Amino acid sequence: MKLRIYFSASWHDSASPCPWVLCDDVGVVMQSGHSSLASLPKADEAIAIISSTRLMCVNVKMPAQSRRRWESALPFIAEEYTLTDPEENHVVPGVVQNQGQRSLFIVDKQWLQNISLACQTAGINLRRAVPEMLMPTLPPETWLIIWDGNTGFMRTGLTCGIALDQSDMFNPPMSLTLSLKTANPPPKIIQIRLTAEATVHDLPQWPGLPITPSLGQKWDWRTAPISDNTLNLLWGALAPKTKLHEWLPKLRPVALILFAVILIETVGTNIEWGLLNHQKTIVTQEMGRIFRKTFGESSVIVNPSLQMQRNIAVLRHTAGLPDEADFLALLDQASGTLSTLPGGSISAMHYESGRLDVDLKLHNEQEVIKLRERLLGKGLSIRTGDIRNTGNGVETRLTLQAGGVS
Repeated sequence: MKLRIYFSASWHDSASPCPWVLCDDVGVVMQSGHSSLASLPKADEAIAIISSTRLMCVNVKMPAQSRRRWESALPFIAEEYTLTDPEENHVVPGVVQNQGQRSLFIVDKQWLQNISLACQTAGINLRRAVPEMLMPTLPPETWLIIWDGNTGFMRTGLTCGIALDQSDMFNPPMSLTLSLKTANPPPKIIQIRLTAEATVHDLPQWPGLPITPSLGQKWDWRTAPISDNTLNLLWGALAPKTKLHEWLPKLRPVALILFAVILIETVGTNIEWGLLNHQKTIVTQEMGRIFRKTFGESSVIVNPSLQMQRNIAVLRHTAGLPDEADFLALLDQASGTLSTLPGGSISAMHYESGRLDVDLKLHNEQEVIKLRERLLGKGLSIRTGDIRNTGNGVETRLTLQAGGVS
């Protein structure tokens, strides 16, 4: 649900009543009324419609400077068109017009701030404040006049408009006459749209105009479509803070791509893990089959690889042959490397069940790492214990085993 609130020149504070309508997502009016902000119904989002009588639109030649510096410079550029100090004006830039000129919309800063604060106090989610004069759809080469029988406003361009002074049936507003004299190029069509409260009897004649006005459809701000491209007066210092849900449409494509990448990676990893686990199961079963074939079908298998290694060692010893896990075999593989160490580097050795522990004292940790790499190159399995700093060197224990797996 969206709430439209009309702020005219008579609005002063939160106690001032103002017209409003509550619309559904497609713009159909569900409720309407005329009350203070605190009495308004709740909605997902609110749009303030600023009366043309509270706005001034001027076309100026913008200086050559970056857009981020405009916010501070615009009030001084618009100063010559107003009677107030630059600090009292809130100026919003429109699009570039003919000959490089740009429309500037000027509104009283304090008045617009009061609207934002009053809506915030009333719990109204005000995200946009649009000029009423930019709401009517403008046909090509046409000036569009919204008229209530006495006064109104006129839209002359994509972001151009003007509030019209009071007039009667036969004398056009002075602001319209002056605009036609200075227009470059002038419009080919002037279309008048009466407000919802006006009747056909309120249609002015204005015979003195160079272009005879035509009658268009009725105008009602309550149901008129508001484009996403319509100028938002809540700009610069008055811009509302961006909320997460406003970023979601922009982040959704990136999030979907990221989710797809994670999903593919997860599925691929699980498939690979499953294949490897299946291969491991096949290899383990094959090892168990070979073990039973070699040592009997009644053999109890817990760790076929380790049991096979131990049984082969027993058979070799029974046959009087050495095994690579024997003390002498291990020492023979490691002696070539250990013999290059400085004297006193080996403080103790201990052998048990195919494992040779060597206690070392070296100058620094780097020497331990280099020694480990050299022993790995000999085809040994190496496990390094804690490396302790003794002040004048380091101490550690290397555990050597046959097999070449560290």
